[in-house]
Amino acid sequence: MNNFSGIGRVAMTPKVGNGVVNSLLAIKRIYISNDGVEADFIPITLFGHQAENFDRLTKKGDKIGIDGSIRTNKYADENGEVHYGWSVVVNHFYLLSSKPKDSAGTLSDSMVNSISTKLDGLVKDSDLPF
Repeated sequence: MNNFSGIGRVAMTPKVGNGVVNSLLAIKRIYISNDGVEADFIPITLFGHQAENFDRLTKKGDKIGIDGSIRTNKYADENGEVHYGWSVVVNHFYLLSSKPKDSAGTLSDSMVNSISTKLDGLVKDSDLPF
């Protein structure tokens, strides 16, 4: 069985190319190690529609949950030296941040006050069933 689930923050602006997105997920440790490291940085990879949605909906610092599987890879550089790597291939991601990516969907204080003034008096406390 090869499953990975984690909750953390997007630690790097996603790198996009050819329907693939690569980024890092910072997962805070429960404890601080002797070397002072407080988080682990997990490389993540997304493909296809998941990649497009991830790029569109997230930014650096957003809190997300992921589930996927660990994939290893091996390649030789131009000098013939073999390198090994790994990443979590994300099957699903979950947006956990309370803030939207941009402020286009937020209400300003003046809009809230305007709406509040218009709604004032429409519903009385005596009309509520509780």
